[in-house]
Amino acid sequence: MTLQLNAILSPHLLRNDDILRNSITVVIDVFRATTTIAVALENGALEIIPTGTVKEAEAKAKDLRGRLGEMSVLLCGERGGIKPNGFDLGNSPLEYTRSVIQDKVLVLSTTNGTQALQAASIAPLVLAASFANMQAVVKFIMRYLVLHEARTMQTVEGASTKNEGGVESICAFCAGSEGDFSYEDTLCAGALLEALAQELSEGEYSYKSSDTANAARNLYRNETNLTQTLASTRHAEYLTSLGFGKDVAFASTFDTSRMIPLRRADGSLIHWHNPLNL
Repeated sequence: MTLQLNAILSPHLLRNDDILRNSITVVIDVFRATTTIAVALENGALEIIPTGTVKEAEAKAKDLRGRLGEMSVLLCGERGGIKPNGFDLGNSPLEYTRSVIQDKVLVLSTTNGTQALQAASIAPLVLAASFANMQAVVKFIMRYLVLHEARTMQTVEGASTKNEGGVESICAFCAGSEGDFSYEDTLCAGALLEALAQELSEGEYSYKSSDTANAARNLYRNETNLTQTLASTRHAEYLTSLGFGKDVAFASTFDTSRMIPLRRADGSLIHWHNPLNL
C-alpha cells in the first residue's frame, strides 16, 4: 500500500473534495479550536458539536437544552477571538476546566476551526489535532492503518486482495485564518506529517508526499525555535493583545493531552476511548 501525504493549508484551498474521500483527515487549528477541543475532552466533556455560525450554535444549544436539560449543555466559542454575548465559554483552552465542563455537551462555534471541521466532513475519518495531542493522534493513525489494512484484506482464490474504498491518503487540513494561510497551523501540519512519515517508514509503508505536504514538512524541519516563532505569528500577537498570551504558550506545547477527538457520523466530536477496537 502506497499512501499519499497531503496538506490543505486553508479550507478555501480545497478545490475538489475528492481528495478527502478516502483520506484520514486531520483538522488543525492551533490557536485555538483544536487545542481547546482536546482539553475539553480531556476534562470530561461528553461530546463537542461544531457549528458554523453563531446563530446556528445558539439554535443548537437551545434545542439540546430543551431535550437534555438547561444545565447539561454549554454554548461555547468566539468571533474575532472574543466570546459572543450570551455564550457560556469562549475559545480559551484554559477555561475548559473539569469543574466547568465535565459530563456536559458543548456546542462550539469558532471563526476558523469549526468551519474547517465542517468542510472536512466528507472524509471517512476526521480527527482534530494540535501540538497538544500530536503524539496521541499520530499513534492512533498508525494503529488504525494496521487494523484497517487487516480488515480490508479478503482472500480470493487463495490470494489476498484489497477491498475498494480503503484508506489512500492522510491529509493535514489547516483551518487557516479567515480563508488565509496560517503559519502556526502549517507548522503543526508539518510536525504531524513529519512524524507520520517517520512512523510509516519504520512500519515499512510506502508513501508519497504532495508539494503542499513537503512545504509544511520543510517549514517544520527548518524551524529552530518553535515556541518563539509561534509567539511571533500574526494570530498569536493578536490573541496576546486581547489578553490571551497564556493560551498561546499552552497551545504551543507538545503532548499535554492524550485525547483523540474523532468526528462521528452526526458531526459531533468524541474521544475515541478504545483505539484498538476499530
